[in-house]
Amino acid sequence: MRLALVIAAILYVFTVTVPAAYAAVWEYTISDMDTATTIEVDKTTAVVDTSANEIRAPRFAPHTVSFWPDGSPDFVVTVPGKILHYGWDGSQYHVIEVLNADLGEDPFAVATPNPFPEVVASTKTGTYHYSFTGSEMLNNPALSAAGLSGVLAMGAYEKNKVGIADGEIRGYSYDESTGLTTRDTSLELSGDELKPIDVALFPDRNGYVVLEEDGTKTFLSTGSSMEEVPALAVSGLQSPRAVAAGENYRIAVIDRNQQKEWHFDGTQMRYNFVLSVTSGLTSPTCVALRPGTYDRIIVDGDEAKYFRFDEDTGQLVYDPQRSVSVEGLSEIGGYLSGTVVVSQPKDPGSDVSWVRVRAYHDLAPNTTVTWAVRVNSSEDWIKAWRVTKLEDGSTVCEVTADNGSTWETIGPASLAEPDSNDPATAKLWVELPVAGREVQWKAELTMTDQLSTPRIKAPVPGNVAVKWEAGTPPEQPFIDTPSSCYLTSTPVFNWSFIDPDPGDYQTAYQVVIRKKSDGTVIYDSGKVMSPEESFRLPTSADPATPGPLWVSGEYEFTVEVRVWDSMDIPSEWSPSSDFCVIAFERPRVAEIGSAPAGEPDPDPGDPATHLVIREGMTVENLPVVKAGSLVGLLIDSIGPIDSASATFPYNGREAHIDSGPTKQLPDTNRNRWLVEFWTDASLDITPDGTAVEMQLRGNSPEGTITLDAPPYADGVVRTQGTVYHDWLVHLKGRK
Repeated sequence: MRLALVIAAILYVFTVTVPAAYAAVWEYTISDMDTATTIEVDKTTAVVDTSANEIRAPRFAPHTVSFWPDGSPDFVVTVPGKILHYGWDGSQYHVIEVLNADLGEDPFAVATPNPFPEVVASTKTGTYHYSFTGSEMLNNPALSAAGLSGVLAMGAYEKNKVGIADGEIRGYSYDESTGLTTRDTSLELSGDELKPIDVALFPDRNGYVVLEEDGTKTFLSTGSSMEEVPALAVSGLQSPRAVAAGENYRIAVIDRNQQKEWHFDGTQMRYNFVLSVTSGLTSPTCVALRPGTYDRIIVDGDEAKYFRFDEDTGQLVYDPQRSVSVEGLSEIGGYLSGTVVVSQPKDPGSDVSWVRVRAYHDLAPNTTVTWAVRVNSSEDWIKAWRVTKLEDGSTVCEVTADNGSTWETIGPASLAEPDSNDPATAKLWVELPVAGREVQWKAELTMTDQLSTPRIKAPVPGNVAVKWEAGTPPEQPFIDTPSSCYLTSTPVFNWSFIDPDPGDYQTAYQVVIRKKSDGTVIYDSGKVMSPEESFRLPTSADPATPGPLWVSGEYEFTVEVRVWDSMDIPSEWSPSSDFCVIAFERPRVAEIGSAPAGEPDPDPGDPATHLVIREGMTVENLPVVKAGSLVGLLIDSIGPIDSASATFPYNGREAHIDSGPTKQLPDTNRNRWLVEFWTDASLDITPDGTAVEMQLRGNSPEGTITLDAPPYADGVVRTQGTVYHDWLVHLKGRK
């Protein structure tokens, strides 16, 4: 048995941490076996659920239980569709049906202002005030704030309601003149750069506590505005989820799996260990302080746990007799936006500056997961990419080159999955400003309405959910070009692949050609998946489309290359290398005086019909003409070629040149030449299958420029039949 466990453990290690010959690779399955060695628990605020093999935002329901300000032992809790009223009969709590409030929709939060048993409940459609009629709890429209809808964080003081909507504090109060509850900006914060998570109203004064990600701030009413009281601030929170306010500025906070309390000592807020609950809680979401006492209820799952202050021992103790289990309590609320999961540093074995993390996601509409990386624990996080599911159900994957200031969409969220082979995944790599050996990632889970959460999880539970890689880029390549001009329009450029990672190899390259005069790009190969350390510049095979060098109108250029290694990490671009080209290219038949039946017959005025003689073309594939037929041949030239001459050998003879080569353009650095020729019409001299060759010469500052076929091709045309067989003989094959 022990041997089997050892073997299983060894197999697991090889499964989860993937060794790579050229860079470091790690994988995470979100399981019991690898979470302890992968996740920094003390810095992670999201829920890492190893039983479900997923990471998600924690539940957020900061106000699902509430006491009345008068100190009554009664309290209310939220459950699907209603508010339950629990009354104390001296020995236990029980539901008082007549004081329950049926909402017709699920509540998000509850508050209990004076007088007893008034109840305020927020829902998706608004915040409603319920009053007791003597026989039932009914909505009181005059005291309700329909504009305060969809809020999970909400409190009430007398006839005031305050909640967090769209990331801001919103206030509503009852207007005696109109008899309605309307927006009251005197209860709000203007110009304050808060990032509120929760808000709690004091039961004994017009003021509230705002919970942020690392502390609280207290604001009191001046009668016309809310003013911060710095002495009442609390700092040093780790992962707060809810706040409650008591008399005399008492503040209780749910921070991770603890409930912590502070009190004001006349000078500053002090942590109160006696009134804090630091153990025994599993997933607390809410705390309610009972006015007039030190008692409280902490919501933990479906249980409203009552903690009673024991006067004899001076301790806060859990009271199971006063605690109640409430079915559906844990279903109320939403999810806390902005929580993170942080990985432990991993050592790749040497300094690295490039990191890529990829993951599977299960996204709900209007949710986002943003990924950041670093290679030094002392350095700031660098945002890399994010995935979002939009309202219409589509997903996007975006990358950032400026740490989140701007984003570029590269495709759907599936691009970021570990098994994606899309070339765009190369954009997920991040180059860090400083190299290091502490490779980490961080994922932030956010949502707009807090009613659903994004999840990081593999399609098959237990499979790899997150994969991250680190490495070093290849060294900058160099292209060595000759000092003299290339005499071909398809020059070959060579470089050497060198990578600091031993044994690494090239998987792709990209070549860019620019005009030397102004840097205009005239050719971009894009990312070419190839181990070849050379590139031949192509020209156009389309008769109507000139080659890229010819189109530029120039003959002096620059060339740059960058390469990718086996981990898809790109090198820097090579320095620009100058080169020039003086060459003939793209010979093509533009006119055939007499073409055999069934063979192409180009129209001189329509370039799309011209017959391109491609490099390497064999005799069988050459354009077909009748012996004795006129052939009009066009040839493009790049560079300063002043004049040209041509011969067309065949069977020990030379074709007759009717005209040319003559320039067709007034340009200096490029031109187009036309030459017309024909062979002897006799089949004895020019039998079927005769290949007419070409020897083309041009005079330039670089010397003589040639284009010979062969070797460029087996010739320029092939003969079949003779013009003598035409029913109407044209002089020299021409009309």
